[in-house]
Amino acid sequence: METYFAPAGRDDPDSLERRIGIVRRTEFVQAMLDAIPVPAIVLNGCRQILAVNESLRRLLEANPDEIIGRRPGEVMGCAYWHEGPDGCGTSKHCLTCGAVSAILDSQRYPEHAVRECRMSLDDALDGGALDLRVTASRLDVGEEHFTVCILEDTSREKRLNVLSRVFFHDVLNTAGGIQGYVHLLEDALREDPESVSKLEQLGRLADQLVSEIEGQRELTLAESGDLVIHLEAVETAALLQGLRTLYMGHDVAKRRRIVLENVWDGRLVTDARLLSRVLGNMLKNALEATKSGECVTLGCSHDQGYVNFTVHNPACMPEEVKLQIFHRSFSTKAATGRGVGTYSMRLLGEHYLGGTVSFTSTEQEGTCFTLRVPRLLPPPVSKPNVKSGFN
Repeated sequence: METYFAPAGRDDPDSLERRIGIVRRTEFVQAMLDAIPVPAIVLNGCRQILAVNESLRRLLEANPDEIIGRRPGEVMGCAYWHEGPDGCGTSKHCLTCGAVSAILDSQRYPEHAVRECRMSLDDALDGGALDLRVTASRLDVGEEHFTVCILEDTSREKRLNVLSRVFFHDVLNTAGGIQGYVHLLEDALREDPESVSKLEQLGRLADQLVSEIEGQRELTLAESGDLVIHLEAVETAALLQGLRTLYMGHDVAKRRRIVLENVWDGRLVTDARLLSRVLGNMLKNALEATKSGECVTLGCSHDQGYVNFTVHNPACMPEEVKLQIFHRSFSTKAATGRGVGTYSMRLLGEHYLGGTVSFTSTEQEGTCFTLRVPRLLPPPVSKPNVKSGFN
């Protein structure tokens, strides 16, 4: 059976029971597993679980019989395991899975393998909030070869790291811009009474600073489930025109055009600041991906009680980026990136605005992000549960 990544195939029931028995009869294996304070498992050559430790049983709140024989992503709730022809490890998304890579490497080479893994959970609010450090080592028992896999949750560490990076990066950049313009203004006031344009630029930078601080606060509250929704009427045409005006003065828009096209001029009831935040992130990302002299297009349409906002740019994303674009801590800018913009689109757009965030990206058509939100967002009944079982 052909797959997108890891080999297909599982042990037949007799072979699976025989290997489970070998692991159970080898006393040091279970003692070793239970001595590990974080989730740990033993796998066969087909990546099926043969034994688990107490830490993982408590975490999953499951009996061993519900875990044994399945693959890691299948018991941990990975959102993509069912998309492959043979479950966990065989889908297109598994190409970028650090857990599968670590397991395969440990089967090929004698050294243990350590990989970072970003896992989208099918029942978690943020659709990718689980970050793991996966260590896989080969274990030989007689003539049988197994893999011991240790799963360390780094979600909190990653989250705090990303949030602090984005906060200080953006705030310090903007504050530095304000500082520079203040010095220019001081000189201009002494030599040139016509300093209105500099004052206007200073005002825009101050607004941007406040906006970035508020955005960071909202993202922190959203992840903890404490973000409060404030409903109000929003005019679509005015909203998009305001975003265009705001970002035309942004550094990222230099030598680029922002065009409004096919804009439905109507009204919806939603949280205006969160809607602006999501669309602003879409617009900023589109501008960053657009070459000098090219154009980013904003639009919206009304469809059966929903409003579809679109942001288009002419560039095409690489396949590896498409597969990970909504993961927290993944960035297209490598070491200098922050990995928050696209992640926050889905977090805020889907789980607070009640919509869906999607994209298409091809060489022929370019890249288009779409936010589809209800025209009338109902008041929240209770706070959403944002915490996965690993937090």
